[in-house]
Amino acid sequence: MKKIIIIPARIQSERLPEKPLRLILDKPMIVWTFEAALKTSADIIQVATDSKKIYDLFSNDNTVMTSSNHHSGTDRVNEAVSKIDLKEDDVIINVQGDEPFINPDDINNLFGLVSKDDVSMATLYSELKSIDELEDSNKVKILVNNGIALNFFRQTLLKDNIFIHQGIYAFKYKTLKNFVSWKPSENEKKYKLEQFRAIDNGIKINAIKSVSKIHLGVDTEDDLKKANEIAKKDSNK
Repeated sequence: MKKIIIIPARIQSERLPEKPLRLILDKPMIVWTFEAALKTSADIIQVATDSKKIYDLFSNDNTVMTSSNHHSGTDRVNEAVSKIDLKEDDVIINVQGDEPFINPDDINNLFGLVSKDDVSMATLYSELKSIDELEDSNKVKILVNNGIALNFFRQTLLKDNIFIHQGIYAFKYKTLKNFVSWKPSENEKKYKLEQFRAIDNGIKINAIKSVSKIHLGVDTEDDLKKANEIAKKDSNK
């Protein structure tokens, strides 16, 4: 079984222009994510991008140019792995390039989970920290029961078994190919959450708790400022 990490990195970003290239201390954000991936047990790590600027940050073995017309990071991941000789049960993890502080153990735990015969797709969650997060439509919530993701929400009044979804996905290659072949489901279009495409097509999504101490998806200038504050604090320890 091969273990592959693909980090999709699109150059266009409405809220934070050229987001993957924005600096955290002295390094582009995408490099932080890539260096975390290097600390995992992955056999292959690639940044999949539509940008020559991003492509040139890495060696030829660790980056691949992909179409600029993809509608989602998952589609970009699928194009990248289609260039690799893979078997149906090889495991691919889509690690978001704007997660600079992801713990490599989270990635390894997902590899371990999806390597099991009865698991085809998996994701991560973390504890809900405040009531405000329930009402924040930018923070996706996940309903988990016995290690299975039963539902996802942008806003919800539910509290039991509700957590914050961490947008990292692990697939068996067969499942990834099926996923991108399906049309977006009605729930996916309604809530703008592509994981509904899996659920609505009968794919069971396993979910495990993240061990990362920091959960920060960098989408805005404020997020970037927080990321620099965190990185600076850690560098002074």
